[in-house]
Amino acid sequence: MRIFNTYVQNELPTYLIYVPDKRLVGRNEVKQMFRKEVTLITEEAIHSRLVDLRESCPTAEREDAIRDIVKDTLKFAVLSHRWLDTGEPTFSDILKSFKPYGYEKLVKFCEKANEFGCRLAWSDTCCINKDSSTELEEAIRSMFKWYRDAYVCIAYLADSTSVDDLHEDVWFTRGWTLQELLAPWRMKFYVGNWEPLTSNLNDKENLEVMAVLSRATRIPLDDLRHFQPGTRNVHEKMMWASNRTTTRIEDVAYSLIGIFDVSMMVAYGEGKRAFYRLMEAIILKCDQWQIFAWAGPSSSDSAAFPESPRGYRPLNPVDSNDALLPSTVWRGDRNIVMTKRGLQIQVFLIDLSQQEVTVYEKIDTDDVQTDAYSNYSAGVVDYWCYDTSGDGVLQPEQEHLCVLLRPDPRNPYAGWRKVTTPNLVTIHTKSKLRRTLTPVWL
Repeated sequence: MRIFNTYVQNELPTYLIYVPDKRLVGRNEVKQMFRKEVTLITEEAIHSRLVDLRESCPTAEREDAIRDIVKDTLKFAVLSHRWLDTGEPTFSDILKSFKPYGYEKLVKFCEKANEFGCRLAWSDTCCINKDSSTELEEAIRSMFKWYRDAYVCIAYLADSTSVDDLHEDVWFTRGWTLQELLAPWRMKFYVGNWEPLTSNLNDKENLEVMAVLSRATRIPLDDLRHFQPGTRNVHEKMMWASNRTTTRIEDVAYSLIGIFDVSMMVAYGEGKRAFYRLMEAIILKCDQWQIFAWAGPSSSDSAAFPESPRGYRPLNPVDSNDALLPSTVWRGDRNIVMTKRGLQIQVFLIDLSQQEVTVYEKIDTDDVQTDAYSNYSAGVVDYWCYDTSGDGVLQPEQEHLCVLLRPDPRNPYAGWRKVTTPNLVTIHTKSKLRRTLTPVWL
């Protein structure tokens, strides 16, 4: 029973809908409801499951088999949908009664969950006690995990009728639905009047649907099907979120916590500072120069970070792909760190008035030559490093991303101040340049 109790207390959502009775249950009630069933698990069943597990994981132990059986017994479905302005049942509504009138979406969700053999279901509209700041914070910080651990994610796209108009659904514009798309291993889409989009049990295995989703979201097919959270490819993930909106400003950041697999406190009322704190958490684990590929307004808390994901701009996929570099070669500063003076980064500092440098602005997908920044200096962030000498190298006729800098008269100790630009700024050099890198604080 120890494994069962631990699983319920630490892996399941705080509240779930018990589908057969259509009522809200907490973790303690779940334990009471399923305890007898778990005690009936036989040694034969455990041994059989262990044999199955060891086919993919030779080091699996008996406890792993028991936990896997418990997970199957308590499998739950989660709902992904676009919230309505009114009419969504709340936590307190469901505690009072589960009325069919006005709860059509929730009733249909429970019906579909039952079809997948799930006796438990979770919806963000009614399974979070938002009157408790502790429970709300746990839900927000655990939500990616709950969607990942769910047996199936049932996605309801009310504005769609078929695969052909899927890309037009408002569901693709909402902030929270990004992690709801990426986290689940098994996903089933329903459209219009709760008609299944395909005949598949798992629409993530339908390549036609996944291709449509990939075009609609600009998310690679492999990430749609097998997404791994973390702080690799921050720039790319921010681009996925850049055109999405949330009702609460803070949710722009909170909806990305699980995608980047970082930990941060939830504090509604902090406004745009939430995104600054998200970037702080990301930078602790990120060593990729592409995180600076943004333009437009900066955070009021740091010139090093954008105001929101909307600041991120496309990069040339060829020039920005470092995946194939040998281990002895790298680009940019691998030891970016937040300090009391600001974000510290080593840059290749270059005077933009030099004749051997051509400056460009990236406008949409075009590189447009400009002399608007000739009175500034540039801190190139994607220079090449071929050894540990402390020198950086710029290769001729290659696009290099930079942050625009000028001396800071108000803070000579810091030295340089980042200048806001409406577009990404890149430079090309006419010859190979090598020099000692310069630390700057942004």
